[in-house]
Amino acid sequence: MWNIQNLQLMLCTALSCVSSAAGLISVFGYEGSDVTVSCPYDPGYERYQKYLCKNSCSYSDFLIKSSQGNKTKYSVYDDKRTRVVAVTISDLHFGDAGEYWCGVTRVGKDIYTEVKLEVKADRCCNTVNKTQSIEEGSVTISCPYDSQSVDKLKFLCRGNRPSTCRQQAVITSSNTQNGRFRLSDDRKSRIFTVTISSLTLKDSGSYLCGVQRNSGFDDFSAVELEVKVYEHQSSTVKTIITTTPPASEEQAKVHYHPSTTMKTTTPLVSEELTGAPMSSAAGSIQVFGYEGGDVNVSCPYDRGFEGRQKYLCNNDCRYADVLITTSQGSSGKYSIHDDKTTRVFTVIISDLHLGDAGKYWCGVTIIGRDINTERKLEVKPDRCCDKVNKIQSIEEGSVTISCPYDSQSVDKLKFLCRGNRPSTCRQQAVITSSNTQNGRFRLSDDRKSRIFTVTISSLTLKDSGSYLCGVQRNSGFDDFSAVELEVKESCCAKSKNMSGVMERSVTFQCPYAPQHPNDTMFLCKGDRASNCTDMMDESRFILSDVSSSSFSVTVTKLEAGDAGTYWCGSGPEASDGNYTRFHLSVDATLHQLSDPAIYALFALAAGLLLMVTFVLVKVYKNKCHKTLKEREVSR
Repeated sequence: MWNIQNLQLMLCTALSCVSSAAGLISVFGYEGSDVTVSCPYDPGYERYQKYLCKNSCSYSDFLIKSSQGNKTKYSVYDDKRTRVVAVTISDLHFGDAGEYWCGVTRVGKDIYTEVKLEVKADRCCNTVNKTQSIEEGSVTISCPYDSQSVDKLKFLCRGNRPSTCRQQAVITSSNTQNGRFRLSDDRKSRIFTVTISSLTLKDSGSYLCGVQRNSGFDDFSAVELEVKVYEHQSSTVKTIITTTPPASEEQAKVHYHPSTTMKTTTPLVSEELTGAPMSSAAGSIQVFGYEGGDVNVSCPYDRGFEGRQKYLCNNDCRYADVLITTSQGSSGKYSIHDDKTTRVFTVIISDLHLGDAGKYWCGVTIIGRDINTERKLEVKPDRCCDKVNKIQSIEEGSVTISCPYDSQSVDKLKFLCRGNRPSTCRQQAVITSSNTQNGRFRLSDDRKSRIFTVTISSLTLKDSGSYLCGVQRNSGFDDFSAVELEVKESCCAKSKNMSGVMERSVTFQCPYAPQHPNDTMFLCKGDRASNCTDMMDESRFILSDVSSSSFSVTVTKLEAGDAGTYWCGSGPEASDGNYTRFHLSVDATLHQLSDPAIYALFALAAGLLLMVTFVLVKVYKNKCHKTLKEREVSR
């Protein structure tokens, strides 16, 4: 059985009943991945139904409601504590791009926030720069960038997936030396270079040069590196492999991946099989994720291993520690995809928990010892912070939020977002240090005192809620501090509710402000005193002086359209402290209702009354007649 809220939702969607909330949320995602749309809402709407819709937001355009939980492509979570509803759109396609609306169902017009989703292919690029070198030599990869990117983070990653490139970078401009990788940035010529020394055949493959953008998609250029065998050296190498069968089935499970087939052959390189489960590839790459979210673990491999089975394992990488293999596709919270074109296999770990943190191994099954690359996963709660700075202000005023940062963050990107989810804060930022003015938001950065401030002007009650000050880190988790803003009604002590009946009159009293006893009166209608419609010239609205301290407003012949919020007071304009707010509701009278059931009810009541009267008269007459007969008999 439908409840009232569902009925309101149906009626409002059929009539496109939406009222606009401030701001546009831009969301960016890559094809095949997930994206989370975070939409804050105002205090008092915690128990109201929320939804995500698209196009014109008609009834058939609804994608998911908070009462539905999760669907195949859409999942929703309403955090009533932070007043943010988050909708995750999974397995993005190009057709998902476009305009969406976050909606809050209420009586009358729904409240909505516009969302614009942009989707790009998770691959790069149309032009690929090909370079070659030889084993044990070195190579330098050149990466040009534009004049707007001089101070931006630069990085290089393996593979061809922009969605995970920065997180899986082998080197960045914030850490210019990482083992065999060294990065140099020539700002004058606007080219950064990465030199890889002591090359091996395993270094062959696809690379992406990346430049970080403060919002939207990062910029990339593609490089294909081929490392050739040093012929003179390889002609003198004796290639021998020896195999020793395990003593028992248990040892076989401990030391060898189950899919490995042992047989005598001539390998590409000389190696002797030992009891160790794997041979180590260069470097350990850190991966970062938030509790409840997903993380992509990207694992590049060498040319020639496209047809081999790949897997992800943890702990000691024993038989029982294998989490997923390419032959499985998906298993529980793990899914795997092997891109043989770019020679990168990717494992997605979903619904992260704090216990998922630790060491993992990307493995490629080969004859002999498997090849592995170490990954270290760090997981943090998707909330912030232990300490919250609470501040207050009033409607139509302004407030300044102060955000301190450390000495290492002077040149880093600063930003402010709504809500309390670090995982999506930077993407959903309302203002950043790269764009210091955004509507009512203005950001200033005092580098000397190491404090950036965000000033919000023309405050409304909707601005109340949680905010996060953020400082971007080139790798790992961004830094955050939490702020709770409360915007109070500036006229709370002078806010009144009134009700009237259609076709009748209603009168309310408007006190003069003490500092404006002789100023002209004003009366207007609208949600905000600073943006309301003047009602002084309406013939049905009569203003009269009552005393030296107040005047009255009488509305004659009330109509349904008279319901709403009114502001009255004295002074040249509705400035803080010299007005009173009234909420007027208008009820219908009984004689105006045209429902036939009401007339039927009156007719039935009249009929019943007539019948009761007739019965009473009949009983009374019979009783009187009987009494007269008894008197005659007694005589």
